[in-house]
Amino acid sequence: MSLKRKIAVLFVAITAGMSSLAMAADLPVTSPFGWRVHPITGTWKFHAGVDLGYESGSGVPALWDGQVVQCGNFDDGYGNQVMLYHAAVDAYTRYAHLSAIYVNGGDMVSQGQVIGAVGATGNVTGPHLHLEYIARGEDGSYQYMNPMDLWR
Repeated sequence: MSLKRKIAVLFVAITAGMSSLAMAADLPVTSPFGWRVHPITGTWKFHAGVDLGYESGSGVPALWDGQVVQCGNFDDGYGNQVMLYHAAVDAYTRYAHLSAIYVNGGDMVSQGQVIGAVGATGNVTGPHLHLEYIARGEDGSYQYMNPMDLWR
């Protein structure tokens, strides 16, 4: 099974309540986690998340139960974004380039709750979901991790 298909199957299963993660759609990876040539600046830069091809306006669900620790547009390239803290797994997730945000700072959200809509705000070449996963590394500090490892 291809990685794209595996992700799609997992996202559909997740939304049906069969996993601890939650998202739904047939999502191709349009830009992977790690070092890359930035598509706008042309410079070599670390990509702290994964870009998932997602239809503009599609709902973006929370991966796990959590609390909104940041939301809005901070003129940092992410455009409209939501960052959640997930106490059960001691990790953060960021959902960026949203066309709309449906939550407020401090809100508690449930796994699968739609927190925003896919868009093309910030520094982008088109609509997509930028997903980041920030968890504790071996040294105990928070580090950017490859979100795709959640489905491996």
